[in-house]
Amino acid sequence: MQLFSTRAYEEIWVEEIAELAGISRGLLYHYFPTKRDFYVAVSRAVAAEAGEVSGPDPSLPPAERLRAGIDAFVRYAEEHSQGFLTAYRGSLSGDPEVRAIVEEGRERQAGRILEVVASDAEPTPLLRLAVHGWISLAQNVIARWLHERDASREAICELLSRALSGVIEATMEMEEGTRSTAPAAASSGNG
Repeated sequence: MQLFSTRAYEEIWVEEIAELAGISRGLLYHYFPTKRDFYVAVSRAVAAEAGEVSGPDPSLPPAERLRAGIDAFVRYAEEHSQGFLTAYRGSLSGDPEVRAIVEEGRERQAGRILEVVASDAEPTPLLRLAVHGWISLAQNVIARWLHERDASREAICELLSRALSGVIEATMEMEEGTRSTAPAAASSGNG
């Protein structure tokens, strides 16, 4: 994980991995037939770790819980920037197994957000779409920020927090508007 967190996938040799692990190249190949297999295993471990560190703190109020999760995820991405960039934009980002790992992480994060936002009801399809769209936005913003480093981490967290709040508010306003106009539209059609 240390190598993939600090360097691009293409720059890492199997010999380096084995040396860092203190094992022979043959033993590494015994458990991981290819560098890709090793990378997929590392990606799973990193995704699990990112999920753990960005897990919600149920003792916090909902807005603070979301903000703390965003902050933890951005901090983790910053500390493991090369690994993050490799997973989201690297040469293996199109690999089906790596994509599945990334998608599992997105689903986990969406579930956490929806649990906070729609805690008393089943999330609507529009809210689910909005949250998934925000996750894609967040990952792209973080990836670009890691590449360019043209803003502070605090500014990125604030931007993402406000964007999430805006997406949620807009969705709820739209859904409320749909509910309040639905009876009027139905009664006007019956006359």
